[in-house]
Amino acid sequence: RAMRTAPATVSIRVTPPATCQGSAVSYSAQPQADGSVVLQASGQIAQGCSAERYMALLDHPSFTAGTIRALWGELGGSILGQNRLGAAPAGARRLAETSSPDVVEVIRDINKFSNNTMARQLFLSIGAAHRLPSDADDATAAGRVIDEWLTRKGIRAPHLVLENGSGLSRNERISAREMAALLHAAWNSPYAAEFIASLPLAALDGTLRKRLRNTPLAGQAHLKTGTLNNVRALAGFSRDAQGHTWAVVAILNHPRSDGASAVLDQLLQELYRQPGSLSASLER
Repeated sequence: RAMRTAPATVSIRVTPPATCQGSAVSYSAQPQADGSVVLQASGQIAQGCSAERYMALLDHPSFTAGTIRALWGELGGSILGQNRLGAAPAGARRLAETSSPDVVEVIRDINKFSNNTMARQLFLSIGAAHRLPSDADDATAAGRVIDEWLTRKGIRAPHLVLENGSGLSRNERISAREMAALLHAAWNSPYAAEFIASLPLAALDGTLRKRLRNTPLAGQAHLKTGTLNNVRALAGFSRDAQGHTWAVVAILNHPRSDGASAVLDQLLQELYRQPGSLSASLER
C-alpha cells in the first residue's frame, strides 16, 4: 500500500427552535447518605437540539463496590454490611477470577468510542509491566517506556507531553508533525491492519458515525477524534479520489472551537479532491 504524506433530578427549560450552537447547561452532583448521587442539571437546550456530557459521579472504591454488589445481586446473592477499603485477609480464599479482553480488543474500544478511562488504564498497565526501581510510579514508568520506544523508532517528539495517558489533560500535547511521524510508524508496523481498524470509520461507527455522511469520504477515512474545551482535532488515515491513502493530522486550538468539526470535515473533503499530481507516495 502507499501512504500520503445513578439517580438524577433534572430541570431543563426548552426554548423555541433555534440554530444549535451548543447548550448552556450546568450540573451539580450531591452525594447521598445511602451512597447514591443525585445529579441536578439546569439550563437551556434549544428545541430540536441535543447535548451530551459524561461525568464520573463516584470515586473508584464506591464504583467498584457498587459494581460487585450489583453483579452479586443479579446472581441471586446478597452482601451484608458496609463497603470497606483494605487489604484482603491472609487466609482469604479466591472464589473466582476473570481476565480482561486482549489488547487489540481493548484498543479498539478506546479508539472507536474515545474511552479516556480505558486509555489511562492501558497507559498505567504499560508502566506496571516495565517498571524499574528508579521509577516513582507506574505513570512515570509508562512515560519512560514510551520515550524509549520512540527512540528505537527514530521518532523525535520534543513537544510530546504525557500526563494521564488519555489526552484528557490541559498539560498533554504533541505537534501535528510528531503525530504524523507516529502514524507513519504505525502504517509500517506489522500491526498496521489492527491499528487502522481500531479507528472510527467516517459516517459508519464510533465517534465519526454522524460525521461526513453523504460525502465521498463515507467509509473512506479511519480517524481518531479529539475534543476538549477550545480544542478540536483529527488524526488517522484518509483516502483521496485516486484511491491513495494519506496520513492526516489536524489540531485546532481556538476559544470558539464549537464549530470547528465542520471545518475539519471540509479539510478532509478538500484532501479527497486533490489532483493525483500532488500524490507523492511513501511506499510500504
